[in-house]
Amino acid sequence: MYYNIYYSFNKNTMNFLEKYRQHKLEIILISLIILFGIFLRTYNFSDWLHFEIDQSYDTLLVSPAVENGIGNLPLLGPTAGGGRSLRLGPAFYYMEYLSAKIFGNTPTGHAMLVLILSILSLPLFYIFSRRYFSRYISISLLSLWSVSLYMVMYSRFSWSPNVLPFLLLLTFYSLLRTLSVNEKKRDVWFLITFSAFALITQIHFNAFFTVPAIIGGLFIIRRPKIKIRTWAIALLIFTIFYSPIIISDIKTNGQNLQYFIERFTLSGESNNNIQQKIVQTINYHASNYLLILTGIDHVNGKKLVGYGFSPASNNPWKIGALFILFLEIIILLFCLIKEKNSERKDFLWLSTLWFFITLFYFFFVRKSGLNIYPRFFLVSAPLAFIFFGLILEKLSKIKKYGNMIIFLLLLLLLYTNTRGITTYFSQLEKVGTESINVATEDVFPNTARITLKQQLQITDYIESIFKKDNFPVFINAKREYKPVIWYHLEKRGISFNGEIKDEYLYKEAHYFKIQFHENSFNNSHFDILEKRNFGSLIVLYLAPKPEYIAKIHQSDSEKEISLQKQQISQLFTWNKLFSGKKEDLIDKNTEDQIKKIEETEIREDAIDTGMTEEEVREE
Repeated sequence: MYYNIYYSFNKNTMNFLEKYRQHKLEIILISLIILFGIFLRTYNFSDWLHFEIDQSYDTLLVSPAVENGIGNLPLLGPTAGGGRSLRLGPAFYYMEYLSAKIFGNTPTGHAMLVLILSILSLPLFYIFSRRYFSRYISISLLSLWSVSLYMVMYSRFSWSPNVLPFLLLLTFYSLLRTLSVNEKKRDVWFLITFSAFALITQIHFNAFFTVPAIIGGLFIIRRPKIKIRTWAIALLIFTIFYSPIIISDIKTNGQNLQYFIERFTLSGESNNNIQQKIVQTINYHASNYLLILTGIDHVNGKKLVGYGFSPASNNPWKIGALFILFLEIIILLFCLIKEKNSERKDFLWLSTLWFFITLFYFFFVRKSGLNIYPRFFLVSAPLAFIFFGLILEKLSKIKKYGNMIIFLLLLLLLYTNTRGITTYFSQLEKVGTESINVATEDVFPNTARITLKQQLQITDYIESIFKKDNFPVFINAKREYKPVIWYHLEKRGISFNGEIKDEYLYKEAHYFKIQFHENSFNNSHFDILEKRNFGSLIVLYLAPKPEYIAKIHQSDSEKEISLQKQQISQLFTWNKLFSGKKEDLIDKNTEDQIKKIEETEIREDAIDTGMTEEEVREE
């Protein structure tokens, strides 16, 4: 037996070394590309971490489980946009819990899993692309994936959509292996496909609606023969992964299902010009695919009005993007018709379904009155590279000049992306000392750079004043940053006492206004004691004017609980499930009150920023 083990090990080692010798240059080149991609994703990861309202909410939600036991994890996951009612499954929270347990219960520790999966997506993308493309083209596409400004930005912070690229590649690569007639372990790959599918449909609603249709469509086309026993195991895995949301709905009489029905039976905007919405949706796809490939973030407007060709200054970019997209679709369909190899044809079928199903889905998103932001395209980001690969494949067949054209195109795209990343990193470096406004509404729905390091500097300043007398702290800030500062303060033992209310001002209290440089301060109830510069943000240390002071100090009965903690307290956890107490279940009346508080915050933020309430809600 030991001889057989030794012989098998020795044989496998020799085979590996032989393959390494044959593809030595390729392996070294791929390794260098991946290492450079890792560098871009990890450089100053903690100091420059993007940590805003969604991240603080998730961190506050998961932290009790990290600190006090896994039973504090919820049975429901992230919400649909526009409220905290309708929810997906909790897979992302469980993944974030694992990340925090391993790497620490800090903003950086919670974000580490996203970073790791984004790094793993690099070799996985290469393996995935090799299902169709040559080594030469696959390496070219990997180099673009590695330095893509879009892919790099969305790999550097914790957010549920950010794990979509890795899970999409895992799901679809496993699916292609399942469909392959030459695959000896089809059942194993089918189970991996189903496991990844159960995870990805809990991550984001874009994936929830598109991925099942893509997989279902490919199964209908290919009709693979899967053993009944394998189907049974797959359904068991799916049931286990979805058991939290199933149990939650059983215990709450189908509350989440009711939210689902209510939300998706609502009518969209009354003025629906179907032709405009179709053109806008195509325009969004073309511009965002170009953004993902080039890193040029002004090709796409935050909103498209009419047919999407306004302002005219961006039209050359938009028309160019449309031309490239239509060319890619023509090549895709031509290749699909002509392809004879079954595995390559499966890849093309997958790409075709992936594109047209997401296009169809986003048309209905736009038709319902919602705007389409670049972050939505995380659900189809790999397609931008695959489609470009189809162009490279055709160029490679041009004798004499084909490879030269490919080389020049790659140099151009590598340049535009590295220039974008260099600018992005430069902004993050300066944001704590300089006032920086950036036109990045294409990548993030704001025009600000706020880093974790900057937030901690602000927290240090507020803490230094608090320690003088331990008086309660009150803060006024933009909706995205207020809960973040409170998260940092509470980690240092400075508890939340309530919002600043002009009718309830105390003498023994510290008041702070955190705002951008360009914003003016016009609250007549306060005097400014100190103005401290933190780069893109300034902190005003305020004192209420004597005539507006209502009381000397705040009583215990007047203290409040922050909105995020109120929201989290309403989540149905495993501990609440096993307690058997009705009062531990979701209280509909309390949830309605929380919604009213949310709407008030949105209304105030809209007034403060000059945006509409719908724009604030979408952001």
